Amino acid sequence: MKWAWICCVFCLICLHIQAGIYRKRDIDNPCFVTANTSRIEFKRLVLTEEQTQADAVFYGTPGEVAVISSDTYLTSGTQKFMLRESDCLSIDGQTEPERIPESGRMEVTLFFEPIPGDVQIVDFVSKQEGWKIWGIQLNEAEPYVYVPSFLETQNLTPTSSLPEPRLQPGRTIINGYILGYSEEMEMEVVFRHADWLFPNDWGRNVKVRQDGSFHIEAELLMAGGARLQINRAQLDLFLVPGEEMTVYIHLPRLSMSASRVLSHLYRDKQKAWFDGGEKNLNTELARWGYPLVADSDKHMNKLLTSLHHHKEAGKGYKEYVETNLLLDSYIRGTKQGEVKEEVVSPYAWYGYDYADYASLLYNNRQPQSEMWKEVVLAKSVCSNLIKNRKLESSDKKVMKGFHQTELCTYINKKAEIIESITRQNKAEDGYVIAELDSLVSGADILPSIISSYRGKAVLIDFWATWCGPCRRSMWAMRSLRKDVISKDVVYVYVTGPSSPEDIWKTAITEIKGVHYRLTQSQWDYLCRAYGIKGIPGYIIISYDGKLQDRYVGFPGVDVLRKDLLRASGQ
Repeated sequence: MKWAWICCVFCLICLHIQAGIYRKRDIDNPCFVTANTSRIEFKRLVLTEEQTQADAVFYGTPGEVAVISSDTYLTSGTQKFMLRESDCLSIDGQTEPERIPESGRMEVTLFFEPIPGDVQIVDFVSKQEGWKIWGIQLNEAEPYVYVPSFLETQNLTPTSSLPEPRLQPGRTIINGYILGYSEEMEMEVVFRHADWLFPNDWGRNVKVRQDGSFHIEAELLMAGGARLQINRAQLDLFLVPGEEMTVYIHLPRLSMSASRVLSHLYRDKQKAWFDGGEKNLNTELARWGYPLVADSDKHMNKLLTSLHHHKEAGKGYKEYVETNLLLDSYIRGTKQGEVKEEVVSPYAWYGYDYADYASLLYNNRQPQSEMWKEVVLAKSVCSNLIKNRKLESSDKKVMKGFHQTELCTYINKKAEIIESITRQNKAEDGYVIAELDSLVSGADILPSIISSYRGKAVLIDFWATWCGPCRRSMWAMRSLRKDVISKDVVYVYVTGPSSPEDIWKTAITEIKGVHYRLTQSQWDYLCRAYGIKGIPGYIIISYDGKLQDRYVGFPGVDVLRKDLLRASGQ
């Protein structure tokens, strides 16, 4: 019995020692999934029974006071581990704060409450500042992300020489999947693309669905660069009009490649995989990590030397990166008063900032080319279009003189989209009458109605002024509109000549949405082609422009609510 007790005590001592050893965890360069801030980054975590120590780098403007709120913590599920004290950073300004040095960075240490040994992942939250870092790993491993096997086995093919640039207006489609995303993350996704005619500084917000997927459609004047910003990270893209591509984004790798602490570890790791479009060039842009802009000419020359000696990078990739770096150097130097040589490259048009480059080039000393003179006039037309929300007759007259007809095609398409958005905005608070050209017929009718609403769900309601069930269903759908009005849904109502025009115009004043009154042949074709054998009838188009559901007779509010949420990607 005595020996049994001795053995038990010995085992307990061993377990206690093991627990003590396990409890102390020291993690250098902890990985994370994504962050909405670049103000603070973690370099090292030390976890003990008494506390959690976080060695970090705090970034800011030189001379700025270094302060953090007391409502700062690490969290795992429902558990919070509050900030206790800080070295260098003043908590709520209770102590005299230090100021950020000229380097713009400051080494700091934060001390939090201890984290239990079974916790492997935490989030960082500084509530008052709004800073969040998700998925910080309490081990040396990269965050786990499921990557489909067909992507992991995909070979990287070096890009051959770039095609000759040319004006080629058309639509590009991007279907994306953010691998590693969860609904708890606050995700800001912004899409921008190079555009000679329209300002694109603010970009377009992209909705990420519950499964991490997203869908983007954009009108392009020609092939060229684009940028997808995901929180604080950026993915460079090359888009081609008329082509569709799919991108799978490794969220942790992309996020960590943008981190100043971890970028050296993740610069050359594959951050995204592509299918369709310019697959090879986009894959290299997501792999090699050469920036398209530089801090200085010295930095640019260093990048170009490294790029030229890079044996695995393809010729087309090198041409694209070099062109962008040279254009950036010209813009940066010229704005600083330097005399810069014109960029001689057959791929200059592919530069993301080519429009800024050309404006500076021609404003300084170079005579404008005939084409660029038309571009300048086109930019003026587009400026008026943005202001007036439609093309005025005077601008249409200017466009008639363009020799570059591609400019006219592009502007007309953008005008159609802007006018459609204006109608949608008005339809949310009232009704809008939209006209469909009587010459539009057959298979072109439905695409002409819905083309401006891509990216949104569309409910098309077939009705008539004399139809009692149609009016009763509209009344019933008032509650539906309150629920789903903000869920990226457009309500479109179509009727035919059997609805007298004067009665129709009076009736629709009570029906919020976009209204079309079709010709008899247009109405007959739509009803026949989509099986609308009686009214009311309904067609639901999903955000990607595909037919999702069809009903003859009112299916009920609950059914339509469920279908519209699904069609809008909710």
